[in-house]
Amino acid sequence: MYEMQQLKIFSQVLLFLLGSLASATASILEDASKYAVRIKTSISYPFFEDEAGVSNGAGFLVDKDRGWVITNAHVSGRGTGTVEVLFKDNDFQEAEIVYVDPELDFSILTVKHIPDSALVAQLDCETRRLNGLEVAAFGHPYSLYFSASRGIVSKVRFYEGHDWVQTDAAINPGNSGGPLISLNTGLIIGINAMSLKDSEGLNFAVLMAPVCKSLELLKDNLNPSPPLLPLSFASDNVAENYLIVAGNRLGKLSEGIQIGDEVIAVNGIEISSPTELATELRGKSGNAEFTFKRGDTKIKGTVEFSPKSKITERQYLMVDGGLIAEDIYPERFVQEKHYMFHSVRKGSYAQRVGFGKGEVVLTIDGVKPTSIEHLEKLLSGEDEKEIITRHWSSIDELFYDYFKIDYQPVFVRSYNVP
Repeated sequence: MYEMQQLKIFSQVLLFLLGSLASATASILEDASKYAVRIKTSISYPFFEDEAGVSNGAGFLVDKDRGWVITNAHVSGRGTGTVEVLFKDNDFQEAEIVYVDPELDFSILTVKHIPDSALVAQLDCETRRLNGLEVAAFGHPYSLYFSASRGIVSKVRFYEGHDWVQTDAAINPGNSGGPLISLNTGLIIGINAMSLKDSEGLNFAVLMAPVCKSLELLKDNLNPSPPLLPLSFASDNVAENYLIVAGNRLGKLSEGIQIGDEVIAVNGIEISSPTELATELRGKSGNAEFTFKRGDTKIKGTVEFSPKSKITERQYLMVDGGLIAEDIYPERFVQEKHYMFHSVRKGSYAQRVGFGKGEVVLTIDGVKPTSIEHLEKLLSGEDEKEIITRHWSSIDELFYDYFKIDYQPVFVRSYNVP
């Protein structure tokens, strides 16, 4: 009898706890519907990283006074499209891009009209030990607006050069840019970004630490872009070492640094990944003190760096349906200083004369362009131009094919040029 009574009490407590947990989860997701937004982007002339067309995604409000909304860079695009934002039970309104990160897949938008009912998402800017955390990926998968998928975090994983939050919570088309929410705290631990093709349960979100720091720097009117370092790193995926100096893609190594050195700290802060390194140096420029491990010895060295250029200030040229900007490959641009067709609209005059995406402009009437402004001047006027271009080769044993295109420009206009 006593055992039956104890079992009954235990069952009642368990039901109460389960009910409380379900109620807490429902409250967290109800709040999410008040800070999450729908985002619609239309791009006609994309940069190399973007795609032309209309896309849909998600985002979330992080600053009510400034009207700031966070989403993925691949949702908002890099600045040549039209972006619209919708809060639940409201209409779409046009948004402006405040910042696009040149490394991580996030951007910050601003909108003018924030509904009174909207909440501000609360961010987890510190936690890295996320293994096993119960989460919900919130967004609009396949036009199922303001809905969530549940799962757990596997770990913060280094993948394709950066740190990501790996989760088995489903991230489908329409979820991109939405919040990855801790069901324990209700705090945002990531920005839903992508899932691996032909896989199940392998989904990734942008880690919040660099996003949070970028927000704080923008509030102080500082450039939050990650550093442009004179170092390139090799990865030892078995030992999980990702900061082994492999050289410098952009020139020579800084004095005193050797290939094989491992970065273990910057400005006295211990780090373990390129993302942690970049996060520490966001908002700074000049010199930083690096600590390297060389064998069993620790060595300190000074590294000079500057922030990467703002994507929102990238200079480009529109020419009869084509968009030209700096070569997308930074190592090649440093060495050659050539400009590339980032996109060519189908059916445009630029396509008809023979230009294509990825094509590099070598010379115009025998003159090499040295800037977007110079390129605009070379293409101006009513005379026909003789343009030499280069593209990846269709011949197996060659890197490049070269083409001569006779072209009489009709529309030429530069953007972001002083």
